[in-house]
Amino acid sequence: GVDVRAINHVGTSDISNVVTAATLNVPPPVTTLAYGTVTTSTIALTWAAPTQDPRAPISHYEVRYTVSGVPHTAVVTSSTKTNFTIGGGAGSPVSGPLGLGAVVTNIEVRAVNRVGSAARSNNVAATTLNVPSPVMDLAVQAATSTTLPLTWTVPISDERAPITG
Repeated sequence: GVDVRAINHVGTSDISNVVTAATLNVPPPVTTLAYGTVTTSTIALTWAAPTQDPRAPISHYEVRYTVSGVPHTAVVTSSTKTNFTIGGGAGSPVSGPLGLGAVVTNIEVRAVNRVGSAARSNNVAATTLNVPSPVMDLAVQAATSTTLPLTWTVPISDERAPITG
């Protein structure tokens, strides 16, 4: 506890009442950042809110990420919203969709309260879906009047978006 005495040239006062206080801290870090749905133009993020001190509740979250080597920061202004979509328009500093095969790295989230910013969360990375690479080595094999047999090398495909035809 803490107490105080007043002092002047005559002497020292009696001890004041004793008070105890705890300091306020920044929030703990987000530890469960993950990406969910990934499309050809967006990457959806989710996380669990860290434990809060009711005396210094979380005011907002900062989402930091890098697209094509350019760093971005977005602010999720709701303290209860624990998701964000990169390339999703509102609140996203990347105007419009990300585009096919966009590589997004260094994705991190931090909780912020009136004391300051928490340490950064775990780091994740994701790539938007992309079209398959072109068919290679297309060739015609022994054509007849009724058939045209073709062969080719199967193109590289994103396993999250397999070739269907």
